[in-house]
Amino acid sequence: MLNRLRITFAALLILSAACSSGLTPPGSNDASITSLANSSTIKQLPLESRVEEISFLSGDGTRLAGQFDWPLTGEKFSLVFIIHHTDPIGRENYQFMAAKLIPAGYAVFRFDKRGVGESEGEYGCCEADDALTAYRAAIDHRPEAIKNVFILAQSIGTKNLYNRYTQYEQIYRPAGVLLLSNLLDKVEVKNIDAPVLIIVSDSEPELVKAGQEAVEAHIAAYGFKSDFYEALHTEHTLFDISQGPVDWSDPSWPERFDEDTWNRIRSWLDLINNQ
Repeated sequence: MLNRLRITFAALLILSAACSSGLTPPGSNDASITSLANSSTIKQLPLESRVEEISFLSGDGTRLAGQFDWPLTGEKFSLVFIIHHTDPIGRENYQFMAAKLIPAGYAVFRFDKRGVGESEGEYGCCEADDALTAYRAAIDHRPEAIKNVFILAQSIGTKNLYNRYTQYEQIYRPAGVLLLSNLLDKVEVKNIDAPVLIIVSDSEPELVKAGQEAVEAHIAAYGFKSDFYEALHTEHTLFDISQGPVDWSDPSWPERFDEDTWNRIRSWLDLINNQ
C-alpha cells in the first residue's frame, strides 16, 4: 500500500484545525490533506480534501495505483468510483470531477491506468479487468468509511462496466450508476440492476439510442428512479463547445466541463443518496 503525504502550507492550517476538533480521516490518521493548485500538463482545479493513496495488484500481477479524496470532515461517506473513458489516462484527468464532488460531500476514488502515472505495466490491455480490480481494492481498503457507492463510468468505461457488472455487484452493490457519454443501448443497459443516470451530448449521432431509448428500457425493466439528461452544446465527453471546440492542448480544459451537466449529476446523486 502506498500512502504519501502531500500537504501545502494552507492545507497544514486546515489539518491543524481538524485535529483540534477531533477530526481524523475515515478509520485512520495517516491520510493527507491537499489543496491542489500545482502546475501540471492538466490544470488542477481548487480542491481541499483528505488524500489517501493506495496501490494494488491487477489480475496479471501488474501493480496499479489509485487515490481516495475524502471530504475534510466526517467519518462515513458515499463514495464515487470513477471508470475512465478510453486512451492512456490517469487519475489527474478526473481531478476536475473530484473538485466538484468533494465540496458536495462525496468521497472519490480514481486510479491510474496501467502504464500511466504511478501504475506499472504498459497501456493497451485489460481495461475492464483493471477497473474491476480497482473497484475491489477501493471497497476492501476502507469499507467502514463507506455509506453508499456510486459508479461513474464514461464513454468506453460504460462498456467496461457493462461487461463486468455482475462482478461489481458481488463486490459491493452500488446505490446508483452514472453513465456519462453512454455507449450502452436499450438492451445492454438492462444488465445494470441499479438506478442509472444517463447523460449524452446533444452532438452524438446515436443520441436517441444511447439516451432516451436506453433510460426508458431501464425504467421499464426495474422501475428505478433512472433518468436521462441531454447535455446541450457539448462534445462527446460533455465539455462545453458553445464558444468553440475544446483545445485539449490547453492545460485549462478541465474548466470547460459543462456546468449544467454537473448540476444534473449533483442533483441526481443527492436524490438517490438521500432516499
